[in-house]
Amino acid sequence: MRRKHSAVTAIANHLVSYGYSRTNAFVKAWVLVKLDKISTKAVGVTFGNRQRALEHLARYSPERVTLHLVRDKRNTHDKNAVAVVAVVSRKGAFCMGYLARSLSAFIAPLLDAGKAVKAIYKGVKGLYAPYMNYGLAIDIKVIP
Repeated sequence: MRRKHSAVTAIANHLVSYGYSRTNAFVKAWVLVKLDKISTKAVGVTFGNRQRALEHLARYSPERVTLHLVRDKRNTHDKNAVAVVAVVSRKGAFCMGYLARSLSAFIAPLLDAGKAVKAIYKGVKGLYAPYMNYGLAIDIKVIP
């Protein structure tokens, strides 16, 4: 229990440094620590060659794919940008997109503080009308 309190305090302090009120920061920190996982999807998957990369990624079994969350501090559109990078064993790595801005606002301070945040590959979804694009489903787990 002491580790959870320590993790919550560290997360909340970083959120405060990003402009959150102390109360709001502690609420968000408790939610992040208490949740088993956060299910989401990557955004920005239609930019560049990401649709082709997702099509290729769908061919691999989930055991061969690992995801990494990488802070992108040079991103001019979002100061808290977190890239989702897919790595296929013995094939290479590719940036598949980003976490949504609302989620990256909470995850970025954790990554900046060196906290363990794990991304789990759930699969490639897609070709749903009317957009007919691929998407990347992921789970995010904060390790206290």
